[in-house]
Amino acid sequence: MTTPPLTPPAAKESQDRSAVAPWWHTILFLAGMLTYGIWEWHHRPQLQGGYFHSRLALYALTIGFEFFLLSYVWFLGLWLAGKKLRDIIGGKWATFGDFAMDVGIAIAFWSVVVLVLAILQFALHMHGEGLKSLKTMLPQTPIEMLLWAAMSASAGFCEEAVFRGYLQRQMFSLAGNAWVAAVLQALAFGWVHLYQGAKSAMVITVYGALFGFLAVMRKSLRPGMIQHAGQDTFAGIVGSLLIKHKII
Repeated sequence: MTTPPLTPPAAKESQDRSAVAPWWHTILFLAGMLTYGIWEWHHRPQLQGGYFHSRLALYALTIGFEFFLLSYVWFLGLWLAGKKLRDIIGGKWATFGDFAMDVGIAIAFWSVVVLVLAILQFALHMHGEGLKSLKTMLPQTPIEMLLWAAMSASAGFCEEAVFRGYLQRQMFSLAGNAWVAAVLQALAFGWVHLYQGAKSAMVITVYGALFGFLAVMRKSLRPGMIQHAGQDTFAGIVGSLLIKHKII
């Protein structure tokens, strides 16, 4: 009697096309994102002109919305399908070396993201586009910087779990191709940023696709979460200092 060859864990994971939530749940999610994107586009002038008079209120509302999306995915999607949050996050930090490896990957990936987005923005002639709205959103006081960092951390964790974890896994279950799934989730990710303008939404779509590709290659969301949170925090703090010294 011969013993069947053992299948490596990574191979099992890559072949698993099972959905991580009921399909009605994903349909409702996509419908909500479609509606949200249309609402944002309709209110684009107000949002870019400083719709919120308090940056603290904007940051707090954004954090709340991020965790609302995560809760919808976690408790009304994954839980009903018998899945856990770690099933879509992937990876494991059993040792400090595991953590250091993901940090190193995040830093290397950061340089790739900056280069690709810089080239894309140059190709689309986006010289200073959206700078006014960005300056309105950036923190200016110590308490605003702290809440900005909290918002960046929540975005890094929640958005990666929702789009590159849940939605990308659902699209993989549907399409059967991990790379196509990464592109599909990126289209949804770019759509919800339409309020920043069509060109910015295109750039953000590519940004989301890069994170999706990283998740496919690493089979984990952890490096992407680290990079996403780090980049958002860095951009906010540095941008604030540049405004303070009237460089931008």
